[in-house]
Amino acid sequence: MARPAGQSVSPLTRELVGEFAGTFILIIFGTASVAQMVVSGGDAGDWATLTWGWVAGLIMGIYVAGRLGAGHLNPAVTIAMAVYRNLPWRSVLPYIAAQFLGAFLAALVTRAVYNSGIVAVDPGLTSASQTIFSTLPNHGVGTAFFDQVVGTALLVFVLFALIATLQGAAGQLLPLMVGLLLLGIGFAWGTNAGYAINPARDFGPRLAQWLTGYDGAWGTADGTPYWWLPIVAPIIGALVGGGLYILLIERLEVPAELDSPAPAPTPESAEAGVNADPRHPATPADVVLTSTDGAKEKTS
Repeated sequence: MARPAGQSVSPLTRELVGEFAGTFILIIFGTASVAQMVVSGGDAGDWATLTWGWVAGLIMGIYVAGRLGAGHLNPAVTIAMAVYRNLPWRSVLPYIAAQFLGAFLAALVTRAVYNSGIVAVDPGLTSASQTIFSTLPNHGVGTAFFDQVVGTALLVFVLFALIATLQGAAGQLLPLMVGLLLLGIGFAWGTNAGYAINPARDFGPRLAQWLTGYDGAWGTADGTPYWWLPIVAPIIGALVGGGLYILLIERLEVPAELDSPAPAPTPESAEAGVNADPRHPATPADVVLTSTDGAKEKTS
């Protein structure tokens, strides 16, 4: 009897397929929502709709990837998981490669589907439509760097809390809560640098747009190299956020087994001792005392 297909591949292979597929879903929803706004001149979208597009992509991407693996969809999250959550380091680079590939191919699909509209509004393929695929700073590179560190730190800090809280059946709510987290980051931190907070989300589509005619894809409108910032700053932010969670929250938590009250002993556990009345359950001390007295009486 042939084994099911899922049992014929290694766990890492399944996880990589999940990361690829989930990141593809994230990026195709996100980039297409921005493209719809850009090519329509704002008539078919605005900041709120594109933010919700990214949120929908993240939620659906995590559900898709979660069928096969962890559903990180973000190299910064993967690195934080390796540093703080015992993800094997041998999995880190393959995860990141799968995430980048998924983001790259999703951007190519968006580029192809919206090609006519993009060329109509931006024939020269300039920074006017570049933000469909990759991010740019609105208030300087320095501000963008700080923004990406803070945004990704918030992402990982709260993500660790959500993972710790949503256990068992409640884990099915995790993608929704992470989506709500991204919504908050987008609404609160989006204007400075497009809230990439994800190296794969930025670099994969940036490579795709460069290969399809955007000569200035690697920098800002004035030629300042920028491609590196949405890679470096989110990784730093993820390490900061994860470390702060460990320092401020996790190390102060009371273990679950100590946080719940110990069950009261039954009257029978006192072996008919002085506190056998059900209204006054015996304590361990009473049990020991009774046993000791009984032993003394037997030896006297």
